[in-house]
Amino acid sequence: MHRRTFLKASLGGMSAVAFCKNVNASTLNQGWFSGIKDSADRFGVVHIGADFNVTPLFLTQQRLHGISKHPLKAEVVAPARRPGIELFVFDLNSKKLTTIKAAKGRHFFGHGNYSKDGARYFITESAIGEDKGVVGVYDALNGYERIGEFDSGGVGPHESRISPDGKTLIVSNGGILTHPDTGRAKLNLDTMAPNLSFIDVASGKITKQLSLPESQHKLSMRHMDVDTDGTIYIGLQDQEKGRLDQPLVWKTQGDKLVAMAEPAKGWKIFNGYIGSVCANNGALSVSSPRGNAVYMWSKDENRAYLSEDICAVAKLPGDGFMMTTGKGKIMDVRGREATHGYRFDNHCTPA
Repeated sequence: MHRRTFLKASLGGMSAVAFCKNVNASTLNQGWFSGIKDSADRFGVVHIGADFNVTPLFLTQQRLHGISKHPLKAEVVAPARRPGIELFVFDLNSKKLTTIKAAKGRHFFGHGNYSKDGARYFITESAIGEDKGVVGVYDALNGYERIGEFDSGGVGPHESRISPDGKTLIVSNGGILTHPDTGRAKLNLDTMAPNLSFIDVASGKITKQLSLPESQHKLSMRHMDVDTDGTIYIGLQDQEKGRLDQPLVWKTQGDKLVAMAEPAKGWKIFNGYIGSVCANNGALSVSSPRGNAVYMWSKDENRAYLSEDICAVAKLPGDGFMMTTGKGKIMDVRGREATHGYRFDNHCTPA
């Protein structure tokens, strides 16, 4: 099953259809959150416990992507997958579900994150018809009112992270132009120019940008993570059809990007596509649902984990990683496994 056909939804006018009343917020402060598709073909968000049990939170008619838990409040935010126009805010205490619409002339790319103090929520957006990306800034303490936007520094901003000191928003601009009228069609592959932009959160000004060599401009910068030491890791997706030998995982080293050590069986194990990136105290895991593989670099060993339609990777407490698949499987590097009747989406985030 390909992710592209895994969960299809209309872009407009969709709102929540159900939510689960038997949710105790106090039990959800550990584990992870994930988007899902259930057996009735509904989308939603679930909580995955440390024991790998799954608690559904709410259901919608839209595929949900990069789920975020507020750092201080019992609140989960779930944007629709790109190019979506709705953002769902679920209060774990009151069970209230609020739908936030994208601003006129904007659509979401499916990923957002909070400022370090939890006051603002940043979400990557496309400025429709302007051929540029922006980061929408929302007041997370006052109903997620949109209070402004930053220029993302490129086209197709996908994922972002806050630096460890909380002062910089780091954005991966994929370089791919899309438009809601044409769904997920890629409109500028010959001229795409991905980059990593560093934005001062106080002023919204771009302070630095990093790019790949020009010869690799069709490697779209998409998913990323920042380790505790400030190292930024980026997963790429090759837009050159049939090319499988390009380095798809890079990291920052000073003011430049360098490729990670090539996996033992070569970059081809990812089938040109990195779907999720997770750093954990010097170790790194990336996934490829198209390659049915997760690869982990660590100080002790580098190794691959193989499972059909595997994509989400997230930190385990202490060290290591857990993973989920579009076939309903949850597993970790310690050998634990569980299977549920849900199709887990591409990303899984800590509670």
